[in-house]
Amino acid sequence: MTSCVVFFFLLPPIYLHERQLHSGGIAPQGTDGAIVEIFKDGEAYLVELFGGWLKFTTEGEMIETSQDDPESFRDTLDVETLYPHQINPINPHQHSDK
Repeated sequence: MTSCVVFFFLLPPIYLHERQLHSGGIAPQGTDGAIVEIFKDGEAYLVELFGGWLKFTTEGEMIETSQDDPESFRDTLDVETLYPHQINPINPHQHSDK
């Protein structure tokens, strides 16, 4: 887990332009994500796209919650290969209130 957390800080968080996802849905403009891999010196990126905040109940069900809940985690919408024109890097201060 520590290596994943460190990795998030090494690569910039992004906002997505509206996009049809491989999974069939549409990620609206402003969907945030994290670059997890860079291809060919920045020609393309593997990006994990995030949805809302979730947590597991004591019964094992996933429910929506807030980022303030100590047991919360971000829902992964999809992992997509994206190109520079499809994303906007964001500064960490903008990302902290998501």
